[in-house]
Amino acid sequence: MGKEDAMEEERFEIFAGLISGIYRDIQKLKAKWTETLGMKSVHIFWVYLLRNHPEGLSASELSRYSQTNRSLVSRELQELMDLGYVTVGEELVRRRHGQKLVLTPAGLTAAQRISQISYQIQQTVSAAIPREDLEVFYRTLKVLLTNFDALAEQPLAGA
Repeated sequence: MGKEDAMEEERFEIFAGLISGIYRDIQKLKAKWTETLGMKSVHIFWVYLLRNHPEGLSASELSRYSQTNRSLVSRELQELMDLGYVTVGEELVRRRHGQKLVLTPAGLTAAQRISQISYQIQQTVSAAIPREDLEVFYRTLKVLLTNFDALAEQPLAGA
């Protein structure tokens, strides 16, 4: 194995370790804030998504956009409704399937708080990074995600 091969291998391990570390810290932050907000971690992104879709989203759309298992969405939606954050759009109350879920006024308030918290975290963790570097980072991260998604869907080579 040449020096370049060793460098590539080492870089992947560093990459995987960094991504895992960031993910763990994000989970810790979510846990802290979910307790404060009185929601489960899984609810936070759904509320945020519904804020960005005032016309509402069906449970299937919420599942797809959040990359969450459809059955988990079905199980957890009732809790968000019980908390008074989500309701079914008035014009669709009679339809059983494909109902659009929308935020209530309390849900909009919670979504605004989630947005503020997210922005504060984003500003804190990226404070020392120039804007241009962040733009390149996010573009690169999107490409990596696309490539990892494609690779994960391929059959295992040589198996």
